[in-house]
Amino acid sequence: MNRHLRRKQKKEESKKHNINDKLLIAIQFHSNKNFNEAEKIYTKLNQSSPNNYDVLRHLGILNQDLGRLEEAYNFFQDAVKVKSDGYEALNNLGTIHVINKNQNLALKCFEKSININPNYVPTINNLAGLYHRLHKSDESLKYSKKAISLQPDNPLALNQHAKALVLNDKIDEGIEIFQKICDEYPDRSDFKANLATALKEIGEFEKSKKIIDSGFKQNFKRLDFFAPFACDKKNSLTEEHIQYYKNQLKSNDINTEDKILISHTFFEYYRNKKYFDDSGEFLKMSNELQYSLRDFNINFEENLFGKMKKMFTGITFEPKKNKNDVVPIFICGMPRSGTTLCEQILSTHSKVSGAGELSELIKISGLENIIQTDKDLLEKFEENVKDKKYLQSVREKYLKYLQRFVKNEESHVTDKLPHNFILIGLIKLIMPDAKIIYCKRSPMDNCFSLYTHKFVDMAHQYSYNQKMLGKYYLMHEDLMSFWLDKYNDLFVLDNEELVANQEGISKKIVKFCDLDWEKECLNFHKTKRQVRTASIEQVRQPINAKSIGAWKNYKDYLIDLVTSLKNK
Repeated sequence: MNRHLRRKQKKEESKKHNINDKLLIAIQFHSNKNFNEAEKIYTKLNQSSPNNYDVLRHLGILNQDLGRLEEAYNFFQDAVKVKSDGYEALNNLGTIHVINKNQNLALKCFEKSININPNYVPTINNLAGLYHRLHKSDESLKYSKKAISLQPDNPLALNQHAKALVLNDKIDEGIEIFQKICDEYPDRSDFKANLATALKEIGEFEKSKKIIDSGFKQNFKRLDFFAPFACDKKNSLTEEHIQYYKNQLKSNDINTEDKILISHTFFEYYRNKKYFDDSGEFLKMSNELQYSLRDFNINFEENLFGKMKKMFTGITFEPKKNKNDVVPIFICGMPRSGTTLCEQILSTHSKVSGAGELSELIKISGLENIIQTDKDLLEKFEENVKDKKYLQSVREKYLKYLQRFVKNEESHVTDKLPHNFILIGLIKLIMPDAKIIYCKRSPMDNCFSLYTHKFVDMAHQYSYNQKMLGKYYLMHEDLMSFWLDKYNDLFVLDNEELVANQEGISKKIVKFCDLDWEKECLNFHKTKRQVRTASIEQVRQPINAKSIGAWKNYKDYLIDLVTSLKNK
């Protein structure tokens, strides 16, 4: 190498070292949340070295931390263009898609990242988290186990593993891990909030409350603690707390998701205090913000419901049975119609195992989603139901899956996924011995309960728009009328009747499932069984009529819903 080339090489190496040194300084500022100083250095480095992968990626991370998602996405994209095998930037892109609720795109990014580097723990952990959000318990646990096998002391990996364990009904193991990382990292409010949630799921409300109240008092500006603290009927907010969070709603520095959480928390808070006008204003604000994130295309549902009626007309099938098969009990209907209460009653029976909301039948059927179902997948499903091998396969896979919930030789297993009401035709065809309980309540009570609930991600986007909610509810009624005309062996559980006559209706439910009556079914609220649904607190209390007619306090804010439900 001649002198000129050596000199040039030394100059390039010196420049590279200089960039790296400055980059480390910027990262330090960034880590200490001194975002302005970090951005100044990152920007200068990007100007002097515009195709530097690490600079582009950290600019993306900074913008993501500041809530500037579009700018973050562009920087991550530029980083991938510079380095096509940049598994770190692909992982970062995936996190942007997760925030934007584009799960399929997120999954593609994470899979590309992990294919390049199978041992990159941030991606493995994000995959565990994504599958957790999608309620895919097996996949979530698989990746969380891999993450802690690679980095057993990584607190983020341990946190995600604990969440996966909770999702897989191994809540005691999950709580133990949450407790451990909370002790080791006392400043992590998210870890404490996860522990509090897990404790709540098994009915340990006082322990959960103690964590939340303590965390809120230490730092009331943490959203992790604000929402559960303010929603607790026993707590009151000071004027300082209220003004701070009302100012946050006006701020451009926080994202829409946080504004949804704050406004929904104020709705709950003022409802508990019986300030219904204030509560109604925040309810409307919260739902408008939520619906603004993504519209709901009712045409998908009209197509799905219409096809379900047609495809299960005239089809016959005799499934091959196994004497060891458990008896599935499908508890379905609209969400917030009393499905959790029904399952709690049944799961206290010695012969019944309560499995909660299972998406397995939808997954095995190939539909993937029962709301906003992909047209191509629906067409494939329509063809598959004509294939007897397919039908037998779905039956066997589903019943095999249910076996994991049999712990004490129970003969029956409940699946309380509400939207299984759409699949009643399939259920009756492949599992004629299954018990199907359809839960219903007053349309306004049901719809109001839906409208006031904040669901995980965007699973029930129709419920945030009053006109759309009313239309969807009527479509559900129409489909259920079709199934009830077609099949005469479905049990219709009216919530109001159950409230008025708990013992009488409970005995009818148990008898319908071909089980002997057990008095313990009346003490469902005393069980320590894990409950993950929105009804987590109600089912820990004796049956009461508090929610019947609750919508009337908000009638001035529900005009569109009332009108929509009248348009039969």
